[in-house]
Amino acid sequence: MEETRRARVAVSVVFAVCGAAFATWAARIPAVQGKLGIGAGALGIGLFGLAAGSVVALLAAGPMITKIGSRRGVLCGATVLCAGLPLVAFAPDVPLFVAALVVLGVGNSLLDVSMNAHAARVEEAYRRPIFAGFHAFWNIGGLAGSGAGALMEAWHVPIEAHFTGAGVLLVTTGAFAAAQFLPGADRGQGEAAFALPSKALIPLGIIAFCGFLAEGTVNDWSAVYLRDTALASAAVASLGYFAFSITMIGVRTVADRIVERVGGVLFMRAATAVTVAGFLLVVAVPVPVVTVLGFAVVGLGVSGIVPLAWSAAGRQEPDAPGRAIAAVAACGYLGFLAGPVLVSGLSGGIGLRWTLAVVGALALAVAALAPTMRVAARR
Repeated sequence: MEETRRARVAVSVVFAVCGAAFATWAARIPAVQGKLGIGAGALGIGLFGLAAGSVVALLAAGPMITKIGSRRGVLCGATVLCAGLPLVAFAPDVPLFVAALVVLGVGNSLLDVSMNAHAARVEEAYRRPIFAGFHAFWNIGGLAGSGAGALMEAWHVPIEAHFTGAGVLLVTTGAFAAAQFLPGADRGQGEAAFALPSKALIPLGIIAFCGFLAEGTVNDWSAVYLRDTALASAAVASLGYFAFSITMIGVRTVADRIVERVGGVLFMRAATAVTVAGFLLVVAVPVPVVTVLGFAVVGLGVSGIVPLAWSAAGRQEPDAPGRAIAAVAACGYLGFLAGPVLVSGLSGGIGLRWTLAVVGALALAVAALAPTMRVAARR
């Protein structure tokens, strides 16, 4: 049991490393723009490269993990992700900047799927829900990376030094943590790498899509909504995402115990109700304080949706959990990447306020598909 506890701590550390690495880049995007002298158009091309690298890697992650195992997958993903940071910092022009972001996206997806695959293995060893707790550490790492980025910006530390130092520190931490993973091969490791995911994963993929769509929408549009619709000051506008992140962390630290008591089906239905209520509050009362509260409520609801969907995917195909998680993750990331585009397109026609209402309504699909959690639990 001591070995399993060590593995649980190690996987939590790797989740924090992943969140911190991505937040390191995100927190200093303005500094990268300033160094390269690029505007929103060139940045958009770079972000497309990041998304393209993420999607391609998601398609390859399942077969790769089936072949080499989740531990090696984590080492590979962490190395590529952390190497991507200095590549971005030292990129001298837009083409190499875009290429560096492709590398960053590839590393992020490989690490994400690999660490979730090993998390599923650790959860199986525990014989009780612990998956949401791992995802809490991703948020904690993200806040730490963002905070460090803010300090580096305030201290005028060049991005070359910041990103290189962060990359070395994070990859070293990730490698040390991976050494504490459960020994031996993953279940199904070494078998045929390429296989179509089962139809049973489709509902879980839709759940992950809806959960990530809500997360991506708040990530990218909460500050804009607070500023333009709720007429909040710049300082207050930044509090929407902060409140959302804090409630996400809070719920993810206790979600596993709740699921153990009430079951995945009831938890998913309750999570949907809270998520919809949060969006309703945001849309119905566009006043700064109420809107910030509304985004916090959305965080309370949406926080457990994606972790439980990934956990269920690993149980749905226990002979190849990495491949199953990769398939569901691909659907989820599609929602995360499509979210900004969907919101941007719809808001041009019906306004941002009603667009957020549409996103909240789409979350109702999670409640409709909640019985999938019961089926996954039986397998």
